Amino acid sequence: MARSLDDLTPRQQWLVAGLLCFALVAVYYMQFWRAQSAEIRTLVQQIAQTRVEVDKMRELEEALPELQAGVATLQKRLEVLQHILPQEYETANLLRGVGTLAAQSNLRIRDLEFEQPVPTEFYAESPISLEVTGSYHDLGRFFDRIGKFARIINIDDVDITALDDSAAGTVRAQITAKTFIFLQEPAPEERDGEVAS
Repeated sequence: MARSLDDLTPRQQWLVAGLLCFALVAVYYMQFWRAQSAEIRTLVQQIAQTRVEVDKMRELEEALPELQAGVATLQKRLEVLQHILPQEYETANLLRGVGTLAAQSNLRIRDLEFEQPVPTEFYAESPISLEVTGSYHDLGRFFDRIGKFARIINIDDVDITALDDSAAGTVRAQITAKTFIFLQEPAPEERDGEVAS
């Protein structure tokens, strides 16, 4: 009962040829085109994302000189601020500086003692007990120079006493000054509190 193509009418032959072409196209679509089409869509999306990233990088590249200049400015400012609020205890430099200011103000230092630093949130207060003798005006000059010192020094307590001996000066002042040190890490109490929380 098998029939050959020659037995079919031309219309039926065209119909069989059309079905064979449709079957070949369907097989090609299913096996190759659909897989490649999905891969092409994925590649197109990746290209679009890469272009967006490249555009962002170009913007950053254009802004780079400005950012580098900003970093250099901030670095210089940090150096100045570290001199004002250092990260280390610079006892010798501070002692030399306070001694120079006292000498420039015609005061004599009779006693100078650094006390134990007191840590706070991000800095430590470093108290200095100081006893000087001289005139009242010399003491005023000393306070003025302390206020203009490159490093932050606060005068907290001042106890001024008149002297009977004019050879030593007219006043004796007991002063508590505070200088400050920047702490890289929080004070121990804060770290303990954070751990306990």
